[in-house]
Amino acid sequence: MKESKLKLFKQRLFALHIAAGITFSIIMYLAIFFGVFAIFLPYIQNWEKPSRYIEKSDITKIDYNYMVEEVLKNPDFPRDNILINLPGRLGDTAVSVQNRFVKPIVFNPNTNEKIEDESKEITYLAAFLNELHYGQPLKLIGRLAFGFTAVGTLALVVTGLILIYLFKFKYQAKNRQALFSTIHVKIFTWAFVPFLLITISGAVMNVGLISAPPMAKMLTHGEAKAIDELVGSTLFPQNKPIKKENIEVSMLPLNQLLIKAQEINPQLTFKQIKLINWNDKTARVEFIGYNPYKPFLNGGIFNIPYVALDAHTGELLENKKVLDNIIPVFVAEGLFFLHFLFGIDIFSRVIVALIMALCGVAIGFGVMLWLEKKAKKFEGKITFYHWMGKLSLATMVGVVPATAVLFILQWTLPFTLEDRVLWQQGLFYNVWLFTLFWSFYRINSYQASKEFLFIGGVLFIVAVFMHLTSFNFQTLLNSYFGVDITLVLFGLLLIYISKKLPKNREDFTLTKIFKKGKTDEKTI
Repeated sequence: MKESKLKLFKQRLFALHIAAGITFSIIMYLAIFFGVFAIFLPYIQNWEKPSRYIEKSDITKIDYNYMVEEVLKNPDFPRDNILINLPGRLGDTAVSVQNRFVKPIVFNPNTNEKIEDESKEITYLAAFLNELHYGQPLKLIGRLAFGFTAVGTLALVVTGLILIYLFKFKYQAKNRQALFSTIHVKIFTWAFVPFLLITISGAVMNVGLISAPPMAKMLTHGEAKAIDELVGSTLFPQNKPIKKENIEVSMLPLNQLLIKAQEINPQLTFKQIKLINWNDKTARVEFIGYNPYKPFLNGGIFNIPYVALDAHTGELLENKKVLDNIIPVFVAEGLFFLHFLFGIDIFSRVIVALIMALCGVAIGFGVMLWLEKKAKKFEGKITFYHWMGKLSLATMVGVVPATAVLFILQWTLPFTLEDRVLWQQGLFYNVWLFTLFWSFYRINSYQASKEFLFIGGVLFIVAVFMHLTSFNFQTLLNSYFGVDITLVLFGLLLIYISKKLPKNREDFTLTKIFKKGKTDEKTI
């Protein structure tokens, strides 16, 4: 009796895993695909802006006082809570002086000259890729769809782990079904921990933040309209406002105060300077930073360490350290850190990107496994043609050349073109839609995949060529060659895969790669 119940449980759990997998696979794949680009967002958003091709500078040798005085010549610029973003913050090479109520003023840190900053109407590549990552182009519907997909993926991870525990998988590649199963199971077996943590944080940010306002209204019977009104004082504690004495005094050079702040707390990597009551006797300067020795706990949204100095005398007013906070703040900070990777270096970002890319590959092979089982029913009878296979082909593989078009258009469309971003995004959607038509037109999905991958690889390499030929050599010396190199390597990888991928389903056998494995009772 127990064996029959266990067998029934296994069958139902397996059926649930398959149904949920097919339901959420496409959206989850897109979230991962664009999420890999979002991991490198700081580098892409500076690569796309010609104004950021500036020689790197020493943050302790920049004349910030001059820039502040230049900004304050505008009578409409607020005099309090001025925020200076230092070079190096999010990979930026420029200095920006801003206030939450006005547009930032950008300076070249080496020459102190104002820079004409490209607005989001002129270039929006990195931000658009990030929005595609969480469904923002479809507004609320898109965010909910991607959010609930993340929640559904959590169920997939749990059921998958249970299935791995209950079934004894035979990690071999005797046939296509066994090969796809092996790749799907093995990748997620090794990568499920980071995948699970990142998915949880994504679900919280999409579904959690969307549902927060109505939940706040319900809990307070309509008194609170946002979650900040309930937990804002805990997660975002504010210092008491400092009353001005209206006595104008001289301000010490900010770069000298920055050096002093580094001496006070050498563990911090400073990213911003906040000016309070500037030019007044009560003026306060907060040097905001990030402690790379305590990841997950600081540098993001909630827990921000800083060194506060008197702008007139240089006296230490406050030295807020990473651990000077409460547990709820650390929990919130850690949750968001998992997704935004605050302060993480390029090496760590590459590792996370590779892990997530492998998870995307595992999802793709999971869909191929399902389609292979469907195709088995028609083996030797008729050519297998399934709408889900064609939709998956256009979504998962067709998105590659469409994304490559985005990068090409970044350097082929003139920056003076009216509605430039609209043209760029519109052509991206049209190319992506064309891959859907081509997927249904091509009977042989493997042939269509080879074409998409090859064209995508060539286009990514062409995008780099267009970038390098858009500027003179001297300007390119300060460019972000890391992005160019990555795009070329990605393009070459796509071309290599397109050449190795078989033209026919029957030729997809890689048993030589998977000779070693566990001996087992059953292959799923």
